[in-house]
Amino acid sequence: MALLLLLWQPLQAQHVQAMKDICYLTSPKMAGRGYVKNGHHKAACFIREQFKLCGLTPVSDKWFQQFTFPVTTFPGKMQLSLGDKMLTPGEDYLVHPSSAGGKKTLPLAFADSTDLNRLIENSDTCFVISQKVYELLRQSEDRLLYTKTKGAILITEPKKLTWSVGAQPFGIPVFRMLQSVFDSSAKNISFSISQHFYPAFQTQNVLGMIRGSEQPDSFIVFTAHYDHLGMMGRKTIFPGANDNASGTAMLLALARHYSIAINKPKYSMLFIAFSAEEAGLLGSKYYTEHPLLPLASIHFLINLDLAGNGSEGITVVNATEFKNQFNLLDSLNTAMHALPSVHQRGKARNSDHYYFSEKGVPAFFIYTMGGAPWYHDIHDKCNTLTLSHFDRFFNLITSFAEALQYK
Repeated sequence: MALLLLLWQPLQAQHVQAMKDICYLTSPKMAGRGYVKNGHHKAACFIREQFKLCGLTPVSDKWFQQFTFPVTTFPGKMQLSLGDKMLTPGEDYLVHPSSAGGKKTLPLAFADSTDLNRLIENSDTCFVISQKVYELLRQSEDRLLYTKTKGAILITEPKKLTWSVGAQPFGIPVFRMLQSVFDSSAKNISFSISQHFYPAFQTQNVLGMIRGSEQPDSFIVFTAHYDHLGMMGRKTIFPGANDNASGTAMLLALARHYSIAINKPKYSMLFIAFSAEEAGLLGSKYYTEHPLLPLASIHFLINLDLAGNGSEGITVVNATEFKNQFNLLDSLNTAMHALPSVHQRGKARNSDHYYFSEKGVPAFFIYTMGGAPWYHDIHDKCNTLTLSHFDRFFNLITSFAEALQYK
């Protein structure tokens, strides 16, 4: 307990600068930090400049680690009407992230799990299906991907519209619509969707480091993904405030903290902002396959995602894999009266820690609980975050990182 008390730090007002960072990263100029209007690159350049201002140094003379991946984008027209009613993208419907584009007016028909062949073979109908039927269709040799028909699929969702990033596009337009919006009396659907597929889109991870005073060849690594979903059409932006401008803001707060001479770490500190997490953890996967520093040199990795809340505490993924480190973190939280609770969770492939721990790197993924429910939608905005527990979360992380350097 004496060590825990020694490591306690008074609360620092990190949330003020963090809110500025989050609001900038979610501003319209960032275009949702996705793969239209160069949003991902603008965000990467902002992070690189902040790393430079902190006095961090590049890794192997590189601030950026570039890689490519396939991605489907929707950079232009985005219109859909049900019967005579024009619908609002993001609010009433989503184009599927792997949808084909096109312009058509089609009659509507309902289908169930016995109609799978008819769904694919009919070229002049938009079939209305449930999520369950959609999953059956995808399992049927992925025929949505390879069909050459010209019809469309409309999937009705019971509660919430949640978007993501798509890779290779289907051969058919696919939409998602709230059940509360869908009018079963409508006879047809009209759409005009601009879509562009990039088989090898270039993006980048952003890296910076601080050399340790005593163990310069051993690293505490902080990571967060800075990408989000981008835009669906010319006007609909997915800002991604909590996911994950908040984690990026925490990453920058940590970089600024350790760049101050009085906080110079014993171990070296590596900071990585990953791209393409929303496309399937691709930035972190690429890094673990092409590490700029040996993976064996990582003493511990802390991945930060969904860092904007904390009113209901935090959850630690890999807690059951690294029990001693979890007990240390939990003890610190108790001694510091930092956050309401620290929840354990086992191994999960749900953020950028995953490919590191799969290669034997000890790693936690920590995310906050509570706050606004917005996630992967147009409502995850800067003004929905209070950052009421951001400072306490920051102090817990820095105390944990300090304690790890004595292990």
